[in-house]
Amino acid sequence: MNNERILRAIESKREIALATHRFVHSHPELAHEEHDCSRYLADVLEKAGFEVERGIAGMSTAFRATLTGGAPGRSVGLVAQYDAVPVFRPDGSIEPVHSCGHDAIAGGVAAAALALAGLREELPGTLVVVGCPADEISAPLQVERGGGKAVSAAAGLWDDLDAALYAHPEFEDTVFRRSRWMRRDRAVVTGTRSLTGEPEVPIEALLAAIAAVKELPPADAIVEHIALAGDVEEGGGLAVRVRFLLRADEGAGLDVLAAPLRDALPGASWTSDPVVCGLRADDRVGGAVKDAVLALGRHFVDDPAPLPFGTDFGNVSQRVPAALIGIGRSGGWAFHTNEGAKQFKQDGEECAMSIARVFSLAAVRLLGPTA
Repeated sequence: MNNERILRAIESKREIALATHRFVHSHPELAHEEHDCSRYLADVLEKAGFEVERGIAGMSTAFRATLTGGAPGRSVGLVAQYDAVPVFRPDGSIEPVHSCGHDAIAGGVAAAALALAGLREELPGTLVVVGCPADEISAPLQVERGGGKAVSAAAGLWDDLDAALYAHPEFEDTVFRRSRWMRRDRAVVTGTRSLTGEPEVPIEALLAAIAAVKELPPADAIVEHIALAGDVEEGGGLAVRVRFLLRADEGAGLDVLAAPLRDALPGASWTSDPVVCGLRADDRVGGAVKDAVLALGRHFVDDPAPLPFGTDFGNVSQRVPAALIGIGRSGGWAFHTNEGAKQFKQDGEECAMSIARVFSLAAVRLLGPTA
């Protein structure tokens, strides 16, 4: 199957890409609440002949859609995303807004999947689309339940695949090779209220926690959330809950960052959330993506800077050979801003088509015959 045939198939699905992008952009939903967008995308895939499982891994807005080609081959999974950015407004409300490109990702996945479905008889292997909710880490239910890629990886939903591809709008065309490891640590300190000026253990612990964090690099550790509540009477119960977000270049570095925080709060009860793993690069999968980008006449960056944050696609990459693909745009994107929302509304459609082209060309190279 040559490149020209695949690209013609992609172009024939342009309206699907644009309609999906527009639907997701105009239906912003927060993490684990993406009921309309998840249903829309799953329905599109089901109508194209994919076998769709909904509500996978205990996530009501996650799905897995499978298409078996007409010849033996490998299996490739594509990540679909559709959650919006939680924008914290001055009045304390949270507004979902598409300013990070998940609308374009959804459109690109839809076009790529339907284009390859149209070539099913000559397509080797198995194409799988995994609908992964909850990418935005500050959304309330993401904090509570975790990100969709990490949860699906922990459930083993990627383990039977030969490769996984995830594309995100970026500043350059590349495959990222490194990202940070990340973890949330939570501390609870209890004590009593004092109305006579005596030290209150939870308040003292809160001040100690803030001071300890300020001794660490701000890119590595932050106080993400504080909740202080209790009785208002002398001697009544009082508790403080502090949530820290830790980031390190290696997994072991998370415990190094956590140590001074625990030392500062010796009387606290501590828990740690599941780790968001760093990316594990795979040269074979990355090479297929590079070939796809070059086939489109685009410039591929071989050695991109490490991502300065954690992504739960790292958890997927620890389970299956994978590539996190950057789809570049001149001037980049104003992520997580009002300007970014305008950019993705205006230019997200063409970004979706670029994602579809790279996904399709790379997937066909990876599906290949097994022998």
